[in-house]
Amino acid sequence: MGRFGLLVVALLAVFCGALGWAVIATPELAASPSSTESPAIDDRPSGSPPSAAGSSPSSAESRSVRPSPTDAPSPAPALPTVPVVDAAMQSPAPPVPAPTRVSVGSLGVDVPVVAVGLDGAGAMALPPDPAIAGWYEHGPAPASTAGATVIAAHVDSLVYGLGPFAALADATAGTEIVVTDAAGTARTFAVSTIETTGKSDVAWASVFDRTGPARLVLVTCGGEFDYSSRHYLSNVIIVATPVG
Repeated sequence: MGRFGLLVVALLAVFCGALGWAVIATPELAASPSSTESPAIDDRPSGSPPSAAGSSPSSAESRSVRPSPTDAPSPAPALPTVPVVDAAMQSPAPPVPAPTRVSVGSLGVDVPVVAVGLDGAGAMALPPDPAIAGWYEHGPAPASTAGATVIAAHVDSLVYGLGPFAALADATAGTEIVVTDAAGTARTFAVSTIETTGKSDVAWASVFDRTGPARLVLVTCGGEFDYSSRHYLSNVIIVATPVG
């Protein structure tokens, strides 16, 4: 190799050395943050190709490669709390025995009792014979633990004459009343109140009350008789409470 060839080799060596130094140094310089900017953060997933040497991604480019909060899997929604109810059929309460007889020994009252409902006018239907009392079958019975057991009868009749319940107007506080039911059980009640009230003034909701302590209510007509309407103007209402 002549002197010219040696000169070419030497120049190539110098040039290649300088180029190699530039390739190694450029990434380091590009990664160094300036005094006025925060360093760029590469948020790309691993495995993505690196940025070109010597270039810093702008803030817009950095945001474009960051995962959006909506890209993250959403947590499973919490299940609503559902009240648990036993779906098993509840056994109906056994029916209480109906009253079949009511007697007030001190007043000479002793009458059979039959179950009755409502008449066509929405009033309690009563047997036409005043010697037979009616029990309101849609309300409590003597064995019920709450509410009023209502037994009523006509005071008299043009057909049958004066009925036993006419004597109830003479009852006093403490008078004992015995009610016998279909099971043969006799229950004793003691009179607590006796009222003769005008028919338009009777608080019927209280008479037929299904709440409160168990009690017996006897009802009949009383007071003056209106010959024009052929009705008594008042009702005799006796309330009695269980004895023992």
